[in-house]
Amino acid sequence: MQDVPTFLRQKDLAFRDYLDSRLEALIDAEHCIRLNYEAYLFGDLWTRDRFLSDPTLYCGLLTDPVSRERFRPREDSPRSRHEGIVYYFQSEAQRELFDEDPETYRLPGWTM
Repeated sequence: MQDVPTFLRQKDLAFRDYLDSRLEALIDAEHCIRLNYEAYLFGDLWTRDRFLSDPTLYCGLLTDPVSRERFRPREDSPRSRHEGIVYYFQSEAQRELFDEDPETYRLPGWTM
């Protein structure tokens, strides 16, 4: 499920902007940000850019792709990018394992 907006449109789902609930989220690639296994949707580029200015401030809990444990990333958390998606990790050792073979850590049924 690489393409979250397409999946959501096929299911005819609607969401509110992640940071501003007064806005209806736009279900397209430009307004969708992926971190780890999570997707964040935004109603305009201003709220999307505000989120991107410091994702760890806004994202809440994420699932570490290696340990599969939920954790709250910090600004200095180890991170890696794979196929355009930023992944945060609980430790540098987990980031190194992920970087060796990212496909090992994908969710069943998901493509990366």
